[in-house]
Amino acid sequence: MKLKSHLNLKTLLLSFFLLSPVSVFAAGFSAGISPPKFELKAKPGEVIRDTITILNATGKAAGYKFRTADWNINDKQGVDFIEDKLAENSCRPWVRLERKSIRIRAGSQKKYRFEIHTPEDAQTGLCKFAILVEPDEKTIAGTGEDQAIKFPVVGRYAVIVYLTIGKAKADIEYFGLGERQVNNLLLPTLKFHNKGDTYDRAFGDVTAIDANGKRHVLVISSFPVLPGRTEEILLSPDQSQTPGKKVEFSYPLQLKGKIEMGGKTFKIDESFQ
Repeated sequence: MKLKSHLNLKTLLLSFFLLSPVSVFAAGFSAGISPPKFELKAKPGEVIRDTITILNATGKAAGYKFRTADWNINDKQGVDFIEDKLAENSCRPWVRLERKSIRIRAGSQKKYRFEIHTPEDAQTGLCKFAILVEPDEKTIAGTGEDQAIKFPVVGRYAVIVYLTIGKAKADIEYFGLGERQVNNLLLPTLKFHNKGDTYDRAFGDVTAIDANGKRHVLVISSFPVLPGRTEEILLSPDQSQTPGKKVEFSYPLQLKGKIEMGGKTFKIDESFQ
């Protein structure tokens, strides 16, 4: 049977995009994990070695289990994990974990090592997998007024690993604007398709001039565009420009800017109704 774990967009953004150490608090699972993702490169035949730092943020010694999983992005920009069998073209057999579990004293941290043994005949492209970290022991949670009903729950975190092999590169096409409703605000998205053999993310600057002539700086989502996929990359208001204030647009918006992805530059000059 194929097991899938579904993450919503908020959780996905934690797994993919944060650059600082992540604290995880789920069903008694309290840990600091750094980094939350790896973006690596290798040549065929090369061995890549790296470490994850695990901080035990609890007041007592705790154990943590590790295993690998394949993952795919679904059409809702969430993640499906495949754990009990290898996905098609999985590179998990290349991965070597230091051990299945470790124990860390209260308030202490350890480095956990892993290796990727890229085969000599590895094809140019993208190797991607996750290292799942979860507590070694199930937490017993209670429910009801007196917490009398007990049931086991387990929190976990996925450290995402991307490995670009050889001369793989993204080949990006721009398909125009889309839209997404976020917190009762209609926001523009940029549609990109990746014809290449590795992933990339959008970088650049986009501003919006609304119907009242007000200028809004937009933040470009760093959501990855994987090979063969089309993604709508969200443009959202830069909250640092108006801290604590509700953002309002007077439509239509005139979008202007430049986006770089896959070695290409895309000029944005479009009206968003």
